[in-house]
Amino acid sequence: MNLSAILGARVDGEAPWRQMVRMLVSVIACWVVGYFTELEESVWALITSLIVTQSTISQTITTARDQIVGTIIGALFGTAAVTLRLFYGHYWLVFAASLTPIAFIASVRPSLRFAGVTLMIIYLMPSHGNPYWPLTQRLASIFLGVVVSIIVSYLVLHASARRRAFTTASRMFRALDALLQAALAHRQDWAGLEAMNDQAAKLQLVLNECLEEANRENLGMLERRHPILSVLPALMRRMQSDTMLVARAINIGKGRSGMNDMRGELRHGLSHAYRALARRCELLSAGKGGEMPERPRRNEVLSHLPLLGPDALPEMHFVFSFLREDLRQAADILMSSSDKTADDLRRLMQR
Repeated sequence: MNLSAILGARVDGEAPWRQMVRMLVSVIACWVVGYFTELEESVWALITSLIVTQSTISQTITTARDQIVGTIIGALFGTAAVTLRLFYGHYWLVFAASLTPIAFIASVRPSLRFAGVTLMIIYLMPSHGNPYWPLTQRLASIFLGVVVSIIVSYLVLHASARRRAFTTASRMFRALDALLQAALAHRQDWAGLEAMNDQAAKLQLVLNECLEEANRENLGMLERRHPILSVLPALMRRMQSDTMLVARAINIGKGRSGMNDMRGELRHGLSHAYRALARRCELLSAGKGGEMPERPRRNEVLSHLPLLGPDALPEMHFVFSFLREDLRQAADILMSSSDKTADDLRRLMQR
């Protein structure tokens, strides 16, 4: 499989219909709650739910936080604007005076743009009778939309971050394998290898996002529930760094007779190790990590790695020893039994 095919596959595990369902559930839930509580301005709850409900829990929490902070700021300015209008009139002058500082705040902190929206909802939307009563109703509706969106994000069809993380790690192993194979086959110059590394680094960013999402899903107890996942991003960063060091050494040794003689063994041995670890990640992603028949042992992962001959560059001996050791640690970590804790796995990485 080539690198473009590896990176072309979806890494977020998120089908569009899942987000569609979540948004519809959020809107319907807000309408139902607003109907039975006789919330007069419940339309703002529906609109808020459409804004806040995102494709991941982390994105929803971030948007909800921005919405709440912006709503509070907008409510303070909106209440002050309504009060000034009652005492002094000058409808548009008061609005302009209230909007100006909010516009400045939003320009400094774009995440607080919701403050201006709240001000407009409070001040510009028509109301009758006591001017503070619609204000209260509208704010209650906005907070209802935020709360419902968070609950829906946790409970309705969110993609498992754990599954996505191990799937991403598998694709990253395969991308790094493709990078080394390109280096050993001399299919790419150094600039091309760096470009391939940049593409693999994008998977590392996705993996970091998966870890954050998994922490949200597990309510801060990720290390206890899924210790392997908690150390996975650090493990993959190390593997990426080692891979590029070896690729650099291969590129420097291009044309050396010792390297040319060993290229076939290196290609086969390294590809076997990376593919075995990728397969292990796929099993963990599918929840089959404990199935012994398909669980490669450490020695099997490393069994085809050759010993470098005396003609290989000293730099190659040096970086390859690091890679061999980190492949051994990666196998130990990814094949760890369920009784291992996150601290145990970190100690494995530090040996």
